[in-house]
Amino acid sequence: MARLALAYLIRRLVQILAVFGVAIGLLALLVVLAVMNGLIEEDRASVRGPLSDLLLIPGVGEASTRWKDYQSALDEVPEIAAAAPHLVVYALLATDSSRWQLQQTSHGDSNAVQLVGIDPELEALVTPQEGGWQHALANAETAPIEDTQSPFTYEGESRRTPGGAIISDRLRFYPGPGESLRGSELKVVALPNRLPEINSEETLVPVNGSFRIAGTYAGSDYEMSLDRIYVPRTGWFKGLYGTLVGTQAADVSEVMIRLKDGIELEVGRIAVMAALNTAGLPAPTPENGGALETWEERQAVFLSAIENERRVTTLVMFFIVVVAAFGIFATLSALVREKVRDLGVLASLGFSPLRRGSLLLFVGSLGSGAGALLGYFGAFWIVQNHVTIESFLQDKFGIEIFDSELYVIDGIPVHWDPSMAIELTVAAFLVGVIFTLGPAFRAASLSPIEALRYE
Repeated sequence: MARLALAYLIRRLVQILAVFGVAIGLLALLVVLAVMNGLIEEDRASVRGPLSDLLLIPGVGEASTRWKDYQSALDEVPEIAAAAPHLVVYALLATDSSRWQLQQTSHGDSNAVQLVGIDPELEALVTPQEGGWQHALANAETAPIEDTQSPFTYEGESRRTPGGAIISDRLRFYPGPGESLRGSELKVVALPNRLPEINSEETLVPVNGSFRIAGTYAGSDYEMSLDRIYVPRTGWFKGLYGTLVGTQAADVSEVMIRLKDGIELEVGRIAVMAALNTAGLPAPTPENGGALETWEERQAVFLSAIENERRVTTLVMFFIVVVAAFGIFATLSALVREKVRDLGVLASLGFSPLRRGSLLLFVGSLGSGAGALLGYFGAFWIVQNHVTIESFLQDKFGIEIFDSELYVIDGIPVHWDPSMAIELTVAAFLVGVIFTLGPAFRAASLSPIEALRYE
């Protein structure tokens, strides 16, 4: 039966073209998905930016939150590689020309910013990935930091001058006339730590503060880098704690946690919760204003959007394979009509209807399987040699698929997902087999007498 099925498959050119149709459709699907997966990985790295594996927002307890308490508790967790505190204050950034920044917050000279107080040495340990702290400093363009070990130091700094600040390359800040960006003063206005009670006659007095720009950083996440300014977390007259934040308030707003390699995010979360409970610290729950979430949960909206795009693209591209499978159906239907007398002879020789149907099913399965394998290995070869192919297209034909002047990527990003590729290859094969069932059923239902009389 195998020899007969192979003969039916390869002795007709149209049948071979149907096999190549399945191969080309699957190849296009897998190559497009590999490129899209590469773009998604780029997006994931970009949207993660300076976020660590876990983000802990301490719950509100009876006493003010202190970093030393959380540091002691987290140091005892074997799953944790590093932890770093953040002290976050939301404020208004105003220039010298701003006159109504408090009365009219939509004024063009006033911008809402997020001041993030950090400990630089801990920040470097907790975000070593691309887009993390050290990567952001190293790739700055406007005013790069020369000494990344002391990033908040600026020329002319003394014990009586304000602390340094590092702004994003994307933050539009214009120094005064004759001033350079480095060393320019940042004036900020924030709400006090304690707000007046409702119906109280107490006056709301904003807190004013200032920093001087020590340099810039390259933010990988566009939205986050538009308003995020890094400043020292502590330090008398220089740090965020003690200037805009009073010494009686909490000295940490959130804790960045990096897990050791190989530790799953959920395992790390359980370990952190257990450590906080052992140390007697408030559980980070929504009831007390706390949270313990992964970076993927923090960016869930964006990640779900790009994942939905991948699913839609896969579904649309898979219809190419379905259309190609129609070719197998059409050629096998024609084969049944052409080989009616052959099927009648086989029936007279003792081939049961099941065996005749199995013969056609085997022919279709053989063609579908050959097309699926050609598509899989062809796509794998293209993905593995995409750099060579890209260089060839550019050198010989002047074709640059992703122009670096238009896109924020350099070259074609690809990511080959073996499990997804195998699943789609099997799905393509099964679609071909399903389309073979019709001709196979017709071959099985032929009457031997009618088949032998067929002209």
